[in-house]
Amino acid sequence: MTDADIRELVRHGATIEAIRRHRARHGGTLLAARAAIEALRWEFTQASGPALSAFEAEIDQLLRSDQKIAAIKRFREVHGVGLKEAKDAVDARADALARRR
Repeated sequence: MTDADIRELVRHGATIEAIRRHRARHGGTLLAARAAIEALRWEFTQASGPALSAFEAEIDQLLRSDQKIAAIKRFREVHGVGLKEAKDAVDARADALARRR
């Protein structure tokens, strides 16, 4: 997802509007759009450096411990999304962590 307007909405905290636009433009389920926006939000969180939530820290720890499958399962439990959506979000998080190293 590289739509500039959607990225700006996420950057400014307009998550619901970002999800609406993502869904209107790219189709898919509400859960898929939410997962895509969450992955983008994570990317911005890493770029700007604010404190992590407990959940984000947990996912980071699982990824650092090479427990990607456990991270995907945990993401699904917390957000109630499908396997693909969770995998995409965790992959985005893993990429963001790799860039920070």
